[in-house]
Amino acid sequence: MYADHYHVRLGDYCASAIATESPKAPAIDALTDSIRVTGRIGIGYLLPLLIVVMLLSACTGLRDIPVTDESYQIWATRQQALQKIDAWELQARTAIFVNKEVYQVGFNWVREPEQFVIMIQAPFGQGVFRVESNPTTDLNYSVKLTMPDGQTHFSHSAEALLTQLFGWSIPIGGLKSWIKGSPQQPETYTFELYGDGRLKTLRQEGWSINYLDYFADDESEPGLPKKMYLKHRDLALKIVISRWQRIESRLDNTFEFPGFD
Repeated sequence: MYADHYHVRLGDYCASAIATESPKAPAIDALTDSIRVTGRIGIGYLLPLLIVVMLLSACTGLRDIPVTDESYQIWATRQQALQKIDAWELQARTAIFVNKEVYQVGFNWVREPEQFVIMIQAPFGQGVFRVESNPTTDLNYSVKLTMPDGQTHFSHSAEALLTQLFGWSIPIGGLKSWIKGSPQQPETYTFELYGDGRLKTLRQEGWSINYLDYFADDESEPGLPKKMYLKHRDLALKIVISRWQRIESRLDNTFEFPGFD
């Protein structure tokens, strides 16, 4: 039971260590202070010390894999594979930090090359918002938002619609690439890699994206991001993806979304 508990928490601890790049954990600071004052290690610090050492040892593999020329070769190969992923369904939760407030929401995102539908579960039981693109040219709008009470709003882009209604916007255009661990083309960008060729940080269109964790690679495609942190001025998002699934069938008005966790 204890092994399972620490295994579950390890990913979060390592992600935090990578994100902050803090040289020492708080427990180590406390231990150092104790030794400095008493000249000995108290038994109460022994178990926390062992746990911290194990956690930092596990994180070392993620932080200290050197970035080499091979890392960039792997990166280039990964990008070719990621560009082929243009239709998916994902389920995630996100924390939105804006104007000193935090909003926890869940969302399902189904995307195809020419259209998308995003279902957003609002906090505090406020209902579900539906954002969908218009794939046809016979209507005078590109994106429609359906509110929980049935009211509808229309705009030429999802970003403009969100800004109009909430005063802030999530970059849907960039996010469709960033969510895969890939920069938006053909826009300019800067980036850093992990030693295994996966994207570590990305800066593009005024946004800074940190990739904290990935799903494992499989035989058919590279592992996609699992945890990521995005920031632009006073707006920040932490996204935790629980499920990725590639899809082949086209969206229609009868598509049923699974429930949120």
